[in-house]
Amino acid sequence: MSGILEASDFSKGRLEEVRSALSSLVPSNQIVVTCGSYARREASPESDMDYYCILGSAQDSAPSWAGGVRAEVLRIVGKLPSEKGAFATNITREQLLSNFGGALDDNLTITRRMLYLLEGEFLTNEKQFLSVRHEIIEKYVSDTPRDHQVAFYLLNDIIRYWRTLAVDYAHKTSDEENPKPWGIRNIKLIFSRKLIYASGLFAVALTADRTEADKMRILEMLFAMTPIDRIKYICGEANSQRLFEMYEIFLSQIADPDIRGHLDNLKRDDKGTDLVFRRLKNEGHYFSRELMGLFHRTFHPSHPIHMAVIF
Repeated sequence: MSGILEASDFSKGRLEEVRSALSSLVPSNQIVVTCGSYARREASPESDMDYYCILGSAQDSAPSWAGGVRAEVLRIVGKLPSEKGAFATNITREQLLSNFGGALDDNLTITRRMLYLLEGEFLTNEKQFLSVRHEIIEKYVSDTPRDHQVAFYLLNDIIRYWRTLAVDYAHKTSDEENPKPWGIRNIKLIFSRKLIYASGLFAVALTADRTEADKMRILEMLFAMTPIDRIKYICGEANSQRLFEMYEIFLSQIADPDIRGHLDNLKRDDKGTDLVFRRLKNEGHYFSRELMGLFHRTFHPSHPIHMAVIF
């Protein structure tokens, strides 16, 4: 699978460049996290780098070094995340570790928390990055009352995040006053976003019939992997080969600047006739079916994950 390996090598190279640049810029007690295609090792020169800074306290809300982080990411990667979204911003550690659910857990907070687990990677302060991930997992697992159950609290939030993505896509691409490019978002939703969701779902399935300590150990091990490697580990490389052959088509297409630009500028009225979009959309349907088949091949119908997802 040369496309996946090529994207991984490219991503690793840029990540190391950014880490090196930030090592002398960001104080040793602060964390800069990246999510998105670079963290998943799926980036190309067309990709931007999603990141956010986790500060020790609210008193650090406007650190002098934050502008330097932005400048270095722009210099090395060439693209920045949207300023109005969940990234290119500063939050405190307390904010990230609080309000798991409830009125204060808005789209931005659940996005940062879920992506921290499902695809997050450190840019600075690896030790504290791992510590925060441990605390997030611990909060979820400690509220799973019985060994035989999957980590329900975490599972429900992963499902909630996936459904939030789907609803937000409809909202963002239909906003007449400030419409977002819908073509590339649509294709990402049925490939990379769906793969992220599935990798979390499959990971939670492995927590069934495990003690709290084993649930913690399993999830920390799996969330240290990229979504691609996580699914390969859980399902087996041979068993998931067809899925990732399809995924390579997606990666190669959105890495092509002409195709990416075409999707960015595609009008909704052309979605039924545009050949580029239709080809990728149909591949996405095959991808979804193969992903569903992989789920059923990996987890027997008697496995509790099936009931947990539905009920």
